Amino acid sequence: MLELYHNNISVCAQKVRVVLAEKNQQWTDHHLSLARGEQLTPQFKAMNPRGVVPVLVHDGNVIVESSVICSYLDEVFPDPPLMPKSPLERATMRLWCKLPDDILHMACATVSFAVSFGLQLKAQMGAGLEERLMKMPDPARRDRQRALIEKGIETPFFRDHIKVFEKTFGEMEAQLGKTKWLASDAITLADIELTPYVERIDRLGLSAMWDNRPRLADWFSRIKARPSFKAISDYPPTDYNDTGRDGRKHWPRIKELIAA
Repeated sequence: MLELYHNNISVCAQKVRVVLAEKNQQWTDHHLSLARGEQLTPQFKAMNPRGVVPVLVHDGNVIVESSVICSYLDEVFPDPPLMPKSPLERATMRLWCKLPDDILHMACATVSFAVSFGLQLKAQMGAGLEERLMKMPDPARRDRQRALIEKGIETPFFRDHIKVFEKTFGEMEAQLGKTKWLASDAITLADIELTPYVERIDRLGLSAMWDNRPRLADWFSRIKARPSFKAISDYPPTDYNDTGRDGRKHWPRIKELIAA
């Protein structure tokens, strides 16, 4: 039995749902409201002390960390495979899969909160915002969110994090000139784990970042055409709304920050 504790627009949860869809696996849905802090309850933190989604429960065994969950699902349900056979292609895949954990996920949180989520959370929580922030177990993450809520895209570290996306998209464009997908000529975990981050930038209204990257634009079109993409598109926002293309009004300034 598979159970998934997730959130509709969590990028980490999205990639796990896509893997489950690629594997044609059924799962029991446990949706958590991140805005209401349901991932910070003692009951959930007993499963994952970090207080983040997703969490997979497979036959009573708890697996945390989205990249670990994706690899676990590919091993437990090997058909269809999402890992290349060639050792070199596997190494390439693993490098792409490291990227979200190393830096891209933090960059995504920064850009999302600066462009859209910060103001939404402030409006939703009102006078309870500080109490909500203080419940976060990671003080550094709490301080970053507070700064982004207050200063938006002018937060000093926003420029560095939007440049992470600029660099990533340039690297994707280059790789897609060598292989059909990011690690090989077949789709792998590399493509799935990067998909939610590209989708988030699109939903935030910043797709101009690949206007001059035709291979990346084609890759994204092929990703969205796959049936498994419904694991993202069929789960509309319920807490934060990342579909408003809010970044369009900020694009001239963001473009300046990227070029700086």
